[in-house]
Amino acid sequence: MPGIVGITVHYTATAPGATVEAIARGQLDRVADPQTGRKFPAIAYTLVVPEDGSIAWCHDLNVRCWHSGAWGRNDHYIGLCWIGNHTPNDAQIAAMRYAIREWIPAQLGRPLGIVEGHRDAMSTLCPGPTWNEWKGRL
Repeated sequence: MPGIVGITVHYTATAPGATVEAIARGQLDRVADPQTGRKFPAIAYTLVVPEDGSIAWCHDLNVRCWHSGAWGRNDHYIGLCWIGNHTPNDAQIAAMRYAIREWIPAQLGRPLGIVEGHRDAMSTLCPGPTWNEWKGRL
């Protein structure tokens, strides 16, 4: 965990009511690395925030998840994902803010200096088309 420097925020680009389990099942069928054909070994995110604002803890913080297409970044960034396809609701934003500002720093014993959207690391629409409108609330 000493190598973790930040958090990358993602979205599922699915219906807001999708479940964490459905997201995981869908990812297990997808190729994560086009060069090798390797599929996702598990859900790609450390934490997932459903529509109700709960937080699903999917992996320990020291587990390398496959949340970013920039593969080396997966070793240094925690993947935090909200379920939805446009803009997270207030409950989801509050949950992500709690995870970013309180829960994750408490687990690591230190704050993290970098909170980015997936699109800040590579060319993608993730974490949603309105990221620039709500990222300041995190």
